[in-house]
Amino acid sequence: MDIFKSKIDKWLFICLALSIIACLLGASVMLQEGGTVYYSIAVVTLVAGAGFPLWIFISTQYIVKNENLKIISGPFSWVIPIESIKSVQETDSTITGPALSFDRLEITYDKDKVIIVSPIDKTQFMQRLRSEGLAGPKKKAKNQTAEKSQISSNKKKLKKQQNSV
Repeated sequence: MDIFKSKIDKWLFICLALSIIACLLGASVMLQEGGTVYYSIAVVTLVAGAGFPLWIFISTQYIVKNENLKIISGPFSWVIPIESIKSVQETDSTITGPALSFDRLEITYDKDKVIIVSPIDKTQFMQRLRSEGLAGPKKKAKNQTAEKSQISSNKKKLKKQQNSV
């Protein structure tokens, strides 16, 4: 079992810190006012505004184990059988997903499902997926190599035909 933490962009970390500070300030104002309603609002503010995003930041990770990729991000989780992965490619997509960085990988699996991840070490992550049986990208690379050699072969044949004419 290998655990890959999500890469975290600095700007996102700064936004989180400012958000938590704002929630703490808002909750402190509510607590100073006193009363059951204000205490309740302070608790909701702290849990929703600070706790939930912090939970996502702390827990976002990708686990490769027993031929499955398990993705955890706060209360959300996905289990993807590695054999169902069709492709893994770098992307600059802004689609929401369990990725805390814009240095992302787009994983296409099953028939048409896509999930975006951002492991700190993308190379090691890909190697681990391959060691667990990832076949999609390997097949694609072999097909591309075969196509390139076919094109090269066709070009040579065409040149020979032109030279003989």
